[in-house]
Amino acid sequence: MVYTGSWLSFRNQSNALSYFGSPTNHTQCDEKRPTCGNCKKSSRICPGYPDDFDLVFRDENKAMAKKARKSSGTTRSGSTSTGSSSSHASPYLSQSSTFEVTSVDLAFPREEALVRTRPESQQPSDPTQSEQWLALSSHKPPSQSLDQSFDFETFIWNFENTVPTSIFLSPECEAVPFFFKNFITLPQQAESTRGYLEYLVPLYNRARPSSVLHLATDAVAMATCGQYPGRHRLLREAVSTYGKALKKLHEDLRDPKMSKSDETVLAILMFSLYETIMSTDDTITAWGNHVDGAVTLVKLRGTDQFNDPMSHAMFRAVRTMMITSCVQRSKPIDSFPSAAGWIGHGDISEENAANRLTLICIDLPNLRARANTLTSSPYDTTYRSEAKEILEFAQTVDGNLEEWYRTLPSEWKHRIIGVFSETLAPEDIALAEKWPGEQHVYHDVPLASIINDYRVCRIFCRRVMMACITWLSSGGEFIDESEAWDKSVLVIQTIVDEICACVPFHMSYELQPLAKEMGQEQNAAEAYGGYSLVWPLYVAANAETVPQDQRDWLLGRLSIIGTKFGLSSAQVLVLARRHVLTCGPMFP
Repeated sequence: MVYTGSWLSFRNQSNALSYFGSPTNHTQCDEKRPTCGNCKKSSRICPGYPDDFDLVFRDENKAMAKKARKSSGTTRSGSTSTGSSSSHASPYLSQSSTFEVTSVDLAFPREEALVRTRPESQQPSDPTQSEQWLALSSHKPPSQSLDQSFDFETFIWNFENTVPTSIFLSPECEAVPFFFKNFITLPQQAESTRGYLEYLVPLYNRARPSSVLHLATDAVAMATCGQYPGRHRLLREAVSTYGKALKKLHEDLRDPKMSKSDETVLAILMFSLYETIMSTDDTITAWGNHVDGAVTLVKLRGTDQFNDPMSHAMFRAVRTMMITSCVQRSKPIDSFPSAAGWIGHGDISEENAANRLTLICIDLPNLRARANTLTSSPYDTTYRSEAKEILEFAQTVDGNLEEWYRTLPSEWKHRIIGVFSETLAPEDIALAEKWPGEQHVYHDVPLASIINDYRVCRIFCRRVMMACITWLSSGGEFIDESEAWDKSVLVIQTIVDEICACVPFHMSYELQPLAKEMGQEQNAAEAYGGYSLVWPLYVAANAETVPQDQRDWLLGRLSIIGTKFGLSSAQVLVLARRHVLTCGPMFP
């Protein structure tokens, strides 16, 4: 094949195409859309543009090659196609030829550029060559007549087929990346990993786009972003996607393999997180049902799940959620079908620090249920041994918690950055950002949340001990009532003061250098810190021995968190009672 197009075809292929419409009288095609205007006026059927290949390329026979050489000799211009070259090169082109682009008159928009070639070391010596070059340079295509300057049909066609000014993405394309960046892909130390959000990224990437895990994650992401001002439309999309995810889960549970997969278990835990974010009175039961469902699946998977690291991690996450759920509902923990029970296949010493805290607290739901049953009735000598047993058990757990905190690495402990010594007026207490005393900061919010869970557990243990002391003392069975009571009051007050000291760290982006370093969005960082602070504030504010002014301040901080992040008082209460963002134990 040989390229036989003229310089005109190469310079502006549309001009060469424009004469194809009427080959008999060479009427120029005006290139109007959807049909040629000249063909329309002449009542001819417009054949349209020929194929570029048919226009420029022909079979290379002797006659065609001779015609091509003759054309090149007349116009002094060769075939300069960048994609193809003739086997009969033009005599005016050499290896040292350069290509220059000269702009043409902007009055003709289809004339983009004029490509000319010449040897580097010489100018055309033949005057005819210069004249021909000038003639080619000054060539102008015929301009359109005035009656062709505007065509209404063309205007309408362009209007209806215009490129949109912006591209509209689906809601999950906006919400999911934000959710992952600001709430999931946060750095955590190996010793502080205990929940299920840490494993969302690998399982999400492994799952199919139509899987229940993808749908559940999309629903949670849109529910999270929908809490931001101006993003409430995402809440409707979240509800719709949540319904689709539940339907998909129902289908997967019929499959014996999918029902026991890590993907399905994690999706159910994501459902519980969705119910927490969309907190209403109606979601309390649904949240508990999701946790019970995850526990059932984990029990069905048996001890085989301990052989896979990811499955074992999901087991730990469900175990933590189970403790939270059982405490909330005063429900004893179901046994796990293995010799070691919920400890798993190994020793407690093999767990990381965060999971050791969970295992220390694993019997507290049963302890709470027993204490409530005992202290709700008057003193009876029949239950004296039961009361002493509960008291000793609570003291043992409290001692284990103290030992757990003592063995933590130094980077887990708080750092004092100042002391707030101003006296708060009664009318300013609820709105004050700081409580008088030390101000603490931590390495990051997840570590601070684990330490606060430790404090909450100790408050619970001390309250159980105080309840048993009061019950035994009413029958004259407890000799050192005052000393034991005062010690518990002191421990609780110290812990509540430490919770107050960490509030500014949780709620201030400026005090979280790691969040800045990771590029976490300010509102998201403060929301994450505020959410993880709700449960400790709630427990501390309900400790009976804490001064009323301090309790008012704690309740004021809860109200500020709700107002700042668009939650009602009822939603804050529901969120506090569930405490699932940090997956820590909960003891009201």
